[in-house]
Amino acid sequence: MMGLKRQPARSRVVSHALRPLLLALLPLLAACGSKERGPPPYEANPSPKDAYEVVVTTHNAPEDIYVKGAWISYTITNGNCLPPIDNFEGVSYGIEKHSLKIPLEKIDAHTYTGTYFRDGLAEKDYFGRGLCRWRVDYVSSSIETESTRSFTYFQIVTDPQQRTTTRFAKRAIAPRLDDGERYPASDLSEERFKREIPIEQQSDFFSYSITIAKRADEQ
Repeated sequence: MMGLKRQPARSRVVSHALRPLLLALLPLLAACGSKERGPPPYEANPSPKDAYEVVVTTHNAPEDIYVKGAWISYTITNGNCLPPIDNFEGVSYGIEKHSLKIPLEKIDAHTYTGTYFRDGLAEKDYFGRGLCRWRVDYVSSSIETESTRSFTYFQIVTDPQQRTTTRFAKRAIAPRLDDGERYPASDLSEERFKREIPIEQQSDFFSYSITIAKRADEQ
């Protein structure tokens, strides 16, 4: 057939000879790509000083709603302190981020408070490439219901610039997707709630908020 060039016989021999070698290398390449990764060596600051308060509240919520926990997420600001990426995928796998749990105290049926530290992670030379420095990325909380009929949860996030966030969800709790998997509940931002929900229907919703601020005794 015109336009097609047959592979030289010698090339075909070489390619057939290389095939077993390539097949043998595939498991090694896969192993490199799926190398087991341990937790990063990051340490909490043993003497943090920059204290902040987080407050998580609910309003008009179903009785079995409770705040499960809160977390602070940090990000390394100088990536040159990190080791070079040496996995087959060329992915960092979030090694530049780290989170700490914020212990919460239940103040009343609707309010939980806790303290976190902006300098909560130690600035150290973790990888032999210089000090790793941190910034607060965001603070989050997870709110759940004791009822097993709703296989879902509520998640809320704020950051040092925004400082406070409020979300609205129907008291008749429903997941964002209903396919048997566990998803966050369907909810609305404060702006969308005011814009889209008629006043006569707003009592069918409850709200939950997260606020962060410099602790009063630290100011």
